[in-house]
Amino acid sequence: MEINSAFSSGVMGLNNASQQINKSSEAIANQPLSSESTTESSSTSEPITAEVINMKLAEIQAKASVKVITTADDMVGSLINVSV
Repeated sequence: MEINSAFSSGVMGLNNASQQINKSSEAIANQPLSSESTTESSSTSEPITAEVINMKLAEIQAKASVKVITTADDMVGSLINVSV
């Protein structure tokens, strides 16, 4: 596996996580305000809950992508130290 490939994969994963967070945030912001009725509020909270879960998954993806980028960077540093 090439280091550039690992770095690119990490950056792509970070971009995807960022896009998912933006998409979920927008979906939450566009939810209609619930009325005083309990049946309507339960139906509108379900999509919000799903979007919050999607945001949490995107956060986990971002953290994993940062670890991939950090590891690729550490590998480059190690290779430069060995070859110098």
